[in-house]
Amino acid sequence: MPSSCIRVRCLHIAHDTGYLLRVTFEISVDGHCEPGFGPVADLLAGFIDSGREVGASLGVYRAGRPVVEIWGGHADRARTRPWERDTMTPIASTSKALATSAVLHLVDRGEIDLERPVADYWPEFGQQGKVEIPVHLVLAHRSGLAALDGSVSNDDAAELDEVLHRLERQRLWWRPGTRHGYHAVTYGYILSGLVRAVTGRTVGRYFADEIATAHGLDLYLGVPADQHHRVAPMVGPSQSQAFRSLLNPTWLPYALGVLDRRSVSYHATFGGSAAGFDDHEELVRYDVEDASAGGVGSGIALARLFAALIGPVDGRRIVSAGLMNAARQPQASGRDEVLRMRTDWCLGFQLPGGPMWPSVGVPGLFGHTGASGSLAFADPEHELSFGYTPNYWGELSAVGRRSRFRSTELTEAVYAAAGIRRWAER
Repeated sequence: MPSSCIRVRCLHIAHDTGYLLRVTFEISVDGHCEPGFGPVADLLAGFIDSGREVGASLGVYRAGRPVVEIWGGHADRARTRPWERDTMTPIASTSKALATSAVLHLVDRGEIDLERPVADYWPEFGQQGKVEIPVHLVLAHRSGLAALDGSVSNDDAAELDEVLHRLERQRLWWRPGTRHGYHAVTYGYILSGLVRAVTGRTVGRYFADEIATAHGLDLYLGVPADQHHRVAPMVGPSQSQAFRSLLNPTWLPYALGVLDRRSVSYHATFGGSAAGFDDHEELVRYDVEDASAGGVGSGIALARLFAALIGPVDGRRIVSAGLMNAARQPQASGRDEVLRMRTDWCLGFQLPGGPMWPSVGVPGLFGHTGASGSLAFADPEHELSFGYTPNYWGELSAVGRRSRFRSTELTEAVYAAAGIRRWAER
């Protein structure tokens, strides 16, 4: 069925000012939707018009074809720079999906064995009781190497060797395989050390060479300097806002953990990065390769990535069907030692069900969320993939209250448009 072009426009009228003036500006969502998917664009336009969104990109694929490719709003806090089709934005922890894809690509090539210890490829990693940790425990956030004792700066990340040496010397937070806990900062660096030991390239370089270029993906773990002008910077909370947003019953156990600066909760998250939400100059160092949380891209590109993980796109897929089916099987579920709430993991990807990624009543999804509000996932049964990248970190800016995730509402709109029945959520 041929696609139909759309251009949704909404007029926003501000409240009357003291001088009886009205301030108006136009909101647009551009791109294309297949017939029936127009309500998805309407919802995104409504987010922008209401102020829940500044700018965003959204993509949906079905059976290897794009059925939604839309973008809208603005790429800057002042709302003076329109969001264009090629605009990218930071994707926070959704970056981990890019790093995971690179490792699975190497597994498919026979260069990495999921059952073998990381130290077989990277001998120095085996210090401090880590000699027998297999690759699959790292991917499932069960390795015990959930945090470093100190924070990682952008300068450290750019150098990389120092971070890898610290990982080699780092003690474990629990015995491998006995618990799971979100490796929020260490995940990407462990994979980068592993990939470099196998290929001589970092995980970001390998992803760029072997996956992004080959599959036409506008996704980066380290953005080339000549592409920085396309990046919409984060419009987000202050450091204190980000922390205060956790003060509700859902996030409170994690917030209490972060208050203890000796805890793995603190060291793995707020204490794991030297760049906080107030460090604006550090937050725009897009050239730095941070495969845990420093990726940059668009929702359209993320949808294409996940489509190519579960089937052919333009005749090519990233990993074999057998490996992908094995990788998406559950590996961990229950209380997360870092986040102190339920999380669910397969090999390198999140599974829905806990507060970090609420279930929408469709079984078999796998993907990844980011604190930016980003979400990317695949639904193999329905041959559907989804990518969403906002530049407004809205959920982390909502102090003292919990609204529904924008990504959840958009996901529900996509399934309604696709005519896919969802289970009722309790």
